[in-house]
Amino acid sequence: MRLAFYTYSYTDRLKMPIAECHPYIAKSGYTSIDVSGTYGPSEDPASFTDELRNETRMSSETDALRVEAIITHADLTGSLQNPERKPLELIGSTDLAAAVGGDVVTFHMGGPRKDIAPEKLWSLVVEHLQQACDDAMKRHVRIAVDGIWPEWINDTPDALERLFKDVDRMNMGVNFDPCYLTLIDVDPAEFAHRFHDRIWHAHLKDHKGKYPKWTHHIPGEGEMDYVKVFMALKEIRFNDAVAVECFTDMPFKEACDTGFAAMQKAAKSAGTEFESRE
Repeated sequence: MRLAFYTYSYTDRLKMPIAECHPYIAKSGYTSIDVSGTYGPSEDPASFTDELRNETRMSSETDALRVEAIITHADLTGSLQNPERKPLELIGSTDLAAAVGGDVVTFHMGGPRKDIAPEKLWSLVVEHLQQACDDAMKRHVRIAVDGIWPEWINDTPDALERLFKDVDRMNMGVNFDPCYLTLIDVDPAEFAHRFHDRIWHAHLKDHKGKYPKWTHHIPGEGEMDYVKVFMALKEIRFNDAVAVECFTDMPFKEACDTGFAAMQKAAKSAGTEFESRE
């Protein structure tokens, strides 16, 4: 298993230089990174310019940081057949993944629409994901819906199961997010075992509270039981990447160091370990 750090809050939202962030991430002990699928307020993957793609790839190679996942931000359902928005460009995001060396693209599903009947919207989502997965397969990239959420059309594990069945593509999976599962009273260990063959990636956040009222914290400083999470990942023989995810109100160096130390300690307590930089 590899431990990554998600850079979006810092290199994108806080505009911190890549040349400062990547070396510190490596110094903290991480072996890889997640990057945003866009840059700035744009929902278009083209906003992640060729210059930025080259800088990201060259910097990650210099600092021996593997690029793991490309994280998109626009909701899929809200963008489909919406004259005021472009559709979520997962195909453009898989092109970005190939350009910077990543092999997973995640997306947020989104909720129901008042102007589209539920079954029609579901069909549109399935068709869009089938096309995206077919293109991604050619680039050796996997597509992962970013978990489940009460306000989305994939609001339960059963709905997620239906999504996989209807899309019917082997490179369609899920981004495992134990923090958000815990917030909505879904056991992360049970979820991991149920979808063991569809978990392509994981995001590690922390929190205090419950849905719909909670606060985020640096991983290791909230209520999450990450020992239990890593025990489940060990049991399903998960060997891909898990990424520490922090937010703009969390100081960069503290987020890197505290997150790494806490996740390393939890993994060790669970009887597993991360790949070393050595």
